[in-house]
Parts: sequence; C-alpha cells; structure tokens
Amino acid sequence: MEIERIENKELVEIMGKVRESGTEKNMIELLRQAAGATLLVPVDGDEGSYSFHAVAGSEGKKYMAVYSDSDSFEVAFEGKPYKQKGVTAGFADILDVVMSPKMGLDGFVINPGVENILFGKDMLKIIAQQMDIGGDDTAKVGEPDHYPEQLKGKLEEYLLDAPSVKSIWVRLLKENHTEVLRWMIVIDTELEGDELMYQTETLKNFVKPYLDGMDALVFSSKEEFAQQVIKGVKPFAGEGSN
Repeated sequence: MEIERIENKELVEIMGKVRESGTEKNMIELLRQAAGATLLVPVDGDEGSYSFHAVAGSEGKKYMAVYSDSDSFEVAFEGKPYKQKGVTAGFADILDVVMSPKMGLDGFVINPGVENILFGKDMLKIIAQQMDIGGDDTAKVGEPDHYPEQLKGKLEEYLLDAPSVKSIWVRLLKENHTEVLRWMIVIDTELEGDELMYQTETLKNFVKPYLDGMDALVFSSKEEFAQQVIKGVKPFAGEGSN
C-alpha cells in the first residue's frame, strides 16, 4: 500500500530557521509545529512486528529516526538496493514508542544527518506529562517539604563557575498517574540554543549526586511553563535568594 505524501511546509521552514539560529523563539515554534504534524518513520518487518531505525548519539545514546516529509524520507534512502518501508505517525504515537522502557531509546531525531533536530527524553517527559499548569492536571509542581542537605551549597558553588547563570529555582514535580517525584530546576540565563543545552546538561550532571537519588529536569526561565512554575517564587540559589 502506498503511503500518503507528507509535506509539512511550516515544519520544514522552521527547521531551516532553527538550523541557522537556535533561538528560544524558533525552538518553541518548532515544538509547536512538530507536535501537530504527521511524520514519517522508517520501519523494517511487517505490520504488528515493525522494528524502528535508531541513530547513535553521544555517550552511547540511541535516538529513533523520524522524517519531516516525504521528500526528506526519499532523499535519505535514495540509491538503496531496496525500497525502504515507512509508516506515518503523529507526535503522540512517536512519544509512546520513545517513552516505552522496553525500546531503550533516549529520544528521537528528525531528519538525521541533515537538520538533526533532536528531541531528548527529558524534554519529551515534560511534553508527555502535558505540563501546563491548569491543563489536564497530569503533573503538579510545588514546594518540597525539605531540600537535600547539600543542594543549596552545591548550587551556590556551581554559580561561581557559571557566570551566565544568575539565579536557580528548585521545585518538586509529581506525576499524578505514577506518583513519581522529580526535581525541576529552572535557571535564569540569557543563553540560547546549543549553549543553553550544554549548560542545562552540565548543571544536571553536576548536581545529580546531591538530589537524594531522584531525577532532575533542568530548564531555562524563558520557557513559558517554567515562568508559570516560578512565578512569585524566591530563587533557591543566586541573585534574589537571600
């Protein structure tokens, strides 16, 4: 059966902009377009027993390969000795596959080898939880009854070596459907794009030993949902915390 042709002109256009400039505005628009798009996923095998293509990332991570439109899909597999099978999938369908523990995936990448737009699992957790305050209430964020003993001191120490970060908020996130608790760390910074991604990953790795064994999600205070979470809340470390 022939797959319907997928165009996604707006998504392709914003992906081009993100490749040139990964600003916060462009990334938010990219997320909006991707969340509402039908995408193409290369598969092997037969319906009911499909296997998905994975792309190797840094540190041994694996990302599911996804394509933004039919043209990108065809260019990627041009010259292959066989016709590559593909299926159409919505953003929610891809989320289900990536978030499944048995798949062993760390996210997915749109148009690998070209635009390489990466959606890591931390970002996808928030999307999957639909973390907009006052939405469907699948997750709640609030003040913890206590903080890990060394956390404040370590964050103040981190800030001494990270002049691009002014303040840090620490909140507690609870998934209502699983009761899983995670720390949500929000940073006040002017960094964007790759520099912001590097900063959030660096902070997460630095602070991990001081989180009482819990996972953490790190975000910029410029993101809309992060602004809602810290509205009226005093920073935990840095400027304004005293």
